[in-house]
Amino acid sequence: MRGAASASGGVRVMKVCLVSQEYPPESGGGGIGTQTYLKAHGLSARGHDVHVVSGAFEGRPRTYADRRAIVHRIAVPVVSGAGVESGTTWLAYSAAVADRLTALDEEIRFDIIQFPEYGAEGFVYQVDTFPRRTARYVVQLHGPLAMLRDHVGWPERGSALDAIGGFMERSVIGRADKILASSHNTARYCAAEYGCDLDAIDVIHSAVDTRQFTPMPQPAGAHSPRVLFVGNLVDSKGFSLIVKAVLQLRAIYPDIQLRAIGKGQYLGTRIDREIRAAGADDHVNMIGYVPHHDLPLHYAWCDVMAGPSTFEPGPGNTYLEAMACGRPVIACDSGGAPEVVSHDETGVLIPPRNVQALIEAIARLADDHVLRDRLGANGRHWIESRFAIDPYIDRVEAAYERVLGKACVT
Repeated sequence: MRGAASASGGVRVMKVCLVSQEYPPESGGGGIGTQTYLKAHGLSARGHDVHVVSGAFEGRPRTYADRRAIVHRIAVPVVSGAGVESGTTWLAYSAAVADRLTALDEEIRFDIIQFPEYGAEGFVYQVDTFPRRTARYVVQLHGPLAMLRDHVGWPERGSALDAIGGFMERSVIGRADKILASSHNTARYCAAEYGCDLDAIDVIHSAVDTRQFTPMPQPAGAHSPRVLFVGNLVDSKGFSLIVKAVLQLRAIYPDIQLRAIGKGQYLGTRIDREIRAAGADDHVNMIGYVPHHDLPLHYAWCDVMAGPSTFEPGPGNTYLEAMACGRPVIACDSGGAPEVVSHDETGVLIPPRNVQALIEAIARLADDHVLRDRLGANGRHWIESRFAIDPYIDRVEAAYERVLGKACVT
């Protein structure tokens, strides 16, 4: 009998499989991977039998213990040839996921299998098995391809990825016993786009490890103000906007320093040329990729974390991490960001793509250390009360319990 034993707090022990191609440390600290990591550790620490199916990006496919969770790294198929479409790689990886899941479920007999909607990793398995499933299928909404297409312009409407990936994601969302969303913004979009019942979507905001991400003293240094950017080095994340703002702010703050952390091509780009032409190499420190566990040291370095992303589907992990570290946040008043960043309470919200508003926000925080301290302290308290791991896992357990109490509907 499934769930016969009892986990902490009287919740039945569940056999849970979390599907996520991203899973630290191999795939970095992206939002999907980070939340899967926290969920795997949080659930397994409470006695649940947790397995993760993820991609093998370093080394061969293998199975190993990650604390109390079991991770199954599978080969990521490489579809070779010129002009290969991303949609075909999505299909290939989904087939690999289905192959591994079939073997695992025959052996373990899961109660819950959770899939992300982005990337449609569960497409083949869900389509093939949904009418005869015994586990409950949970789909976690992070921000589907259609939302990115509509709000940031990628992928191009009508492209192969838009057509193939969009169909796959729609199929995944339509074959779920329970839908979870990381933000009300994403829940509302998916309800409208895919015809889901908005009231049936459980919104569980992302969490942050408040023991790892905690306030630390700022290291000594001559540069001030210190501005931190964490995210992919692309326009949609606001990278070019923050560079332009810092270049202009040098006239007011000759010692201003921008530290940029994230993946992406930088050398030889338009932004690189603009920095060099302005003679601002000493003001912009391009760190590149940083392991997730090292990020708290960089949050401690800064006066303000500026993440002027044009549109964040969910709450934005970097905002949560910065606030947990007691640093004020600058974010755009769009997407899911306003659900976690409260204007003039935990950070400053500005209009998207508005460099002048960004300049003014940085200057305001740079000139007022009392405001910085107040926003930072408020942010830490906000994170501890609403986004810490324990209440997050409480909500996840409750959602799983509810779906296990219902019969499968085909």
